[in-house]
Amino acid sequence: MKIKEGFELVNRSGQNVVIKKEKNGMQSGSYIVLTETAAFLWRLLKEKEVTKTEMLEAVLDNFNISTVLALGDIDVFIRTMRENGIIE
Repeated sequence: MKIKEGFELVNRSGQNVVIKKEKNGMQSGSYIVLTETAAFLWRLLKEKEVTKTEMLEAVLDNFNISTVLALGDIDVFIRTMRENGIIE
């Protein structure tokens, strides 16, 4: 999986927010607010194509979280990104 072109993670008032850049350079009006873990996953997928197993390993290495909670966070992140057409 990886993040499609045209989407960007920005910080708005202390929140990690995903926005879509339109062809004219403007930002679309809708956005998705990401948790700290989701923003970490975003950055991981923006760098390179990553598998779910690689995401799990990275989350466990960088956060003090159980495997069960990490998998839940990853599943929510993947589902949200897919529903919004952000990952491929």
